[in-house]
Amino acid sequence: MNINLQSTWTGGKSGKGEVKNDNFSATVTIPAVYGGQGTDSNPKELFVASTATCFISTLTAMIEGKRLDIVSLSVDTEANAGDEDFSITHTANVVLPQGASESDIAKAETLVASADKICAVGNLARKAGVKIDAIANIS
Repeated sequence: MNINLQSTWTGGKSGKGEVKNDNFSATVTIPAVYGGQGTDSNPKELFVASTATCFISTLTAMIEGKRLDIVSLSVDTEANAGDEDFSITHTANVVLPQGASESDIAKAETLVASADKICAVGNLARKAGVKIDAIANIS
């Protein structure tokens, strides 16, 4: 997979940038704590968003592949993006149909853990020292 992006920046430190390609566009600013506007996405948020979208898309494909019937799926992601340490926690909220079996609940929990282990972006982040956890919230 080749990924090609174009990035532009105007207005110096207090300005704005844009990163885009044919399928993606994001406006970025330098966080206010570093003297920028802090009004749009910043690089750390985009990094965390990359791990979150990789995790949820991997989990979605696995749920479909294992034919687990679900009502809904969402992921809440929280990151501690300090200068010395970086950690990300994904909470997968999997809603199963009324009366789901214990086997379906166990399958959902296993799929959450498996998606975390095989998400390519998450694994790249781990290699860079980022701590990533996935929590299964099955209801």
